Amino acid sequence: MEGRDPARARREPAQVQAEIERTQRRLAAAIDGITDRTNPRNVARRGFDRVRDVGGHLAEEARVLVSGGGAVRGESHEIEPPEGTVRLRGDGEVVTTYTARGPLPTEVLILGAGVGLVVVIGVVALVRRRARRG
Repeated sequence: MEGRDPARARREPAQVQAEIERTQRRLAAAIDGITDRTNPRNVARRGFDRVRDVGGHLAEEARVLVSGGGAVRGESHEIEPPEGTVRLRGDGEVVTTYTARGPLPTEVLILGAGVGLVVVIGVVALVRRRARRG
């Protein structure tokens, strides 16, 4: 058997079976991960979480602007997760810094209040429409 390729060496059936089982476990874990990520309920939850986070940031910015003095967003950057962490797109944490500025003009405040009122009326109309359908 001299000159035989070691890559083609005969393997024991138990070794082959163990390798097949390891591969099956890896494939099952990968399929479970894909199923979890593509589950409509999980996709909707992640989307809702992103919208809630963005809404929270916008609400905080509006609160800072309306409460005396006003502020301008200076810089936003995403915090890197710890090494070895698996992260889905959009799951990062964002830190925003603000700088102070003078009070807002009355026109801007009136415009902001008008936009807020339109949004509230739209949400109320949407809720009432869904309540009638249900």
